[in-house]
Amino acid sequence: MTRNTMRFLVGSLLSLAPLSALGGPVVDFGFPDLLSQRDEYVSVREGAAIQLPSLRRASAQAVGPALENFFVVNQTGLDIHLGILTLSGTLNGTYSPYPVPTSSAGGFQVSAPTPTVAAPLLQHYYWTVDPAYPGGAKTCLWRVEVSDVGGNCTALVTPSAYGGAVCSLSLGSSGIDPATCAMQLVTYIQ
Repeated sequence: MTRNTMRFLVGSLLSLAPLSALGGPVVDFGFPDLLSQRDEYVSVREGAAIQLPSLRRASAQAVGPALENFFVVNQTGLDIHLGILTLSGTLNGTYSPYPVPTSSAGGFQVSAPTPTVAAPLLQHYYWTVDPAYPGGAKTCLWRVEVSDVGGNCTALVTPSAYGGAVCSLSLGSSGIDPATCAMQLVTYIQ
């Protein structure tokens, strides 16, 4: 073999050496795992109630009327529309843009009265790709119940999915102020 051929052969074999490392044990280099199941988002099960986290107590106010903000991120590929089944309080309006285009966020706001132990507040609404027939199209139905428990506000969220929709809830962005009952709910529809 000529000298140039040997250099070429040795260089080629050395370039294969890093590939042999793929067959060895897995080493954790401490990088954040961005591909596995995340706990900031909750996969929802039909009919299972989810307790919203409490936001830090901002004031010493008593339980009272509050603003409730309901946000949605549209990942369906189509525009989505709001449908309200039960509303406790006054609808202040929807956020622009409406209907919510794909790959966008939207929502609505409610001025809710004061919840009581005997009479919790109920918001029952859905986001759908087909407002004429929500039961037959991708639809996420959300039931939100706000209660006064011992002078602190709590919220339970119960989801339902129809038409092959995937509904999820962002617990990292959602919560209720236990003192004022102000609430923010961030959901996703796919």
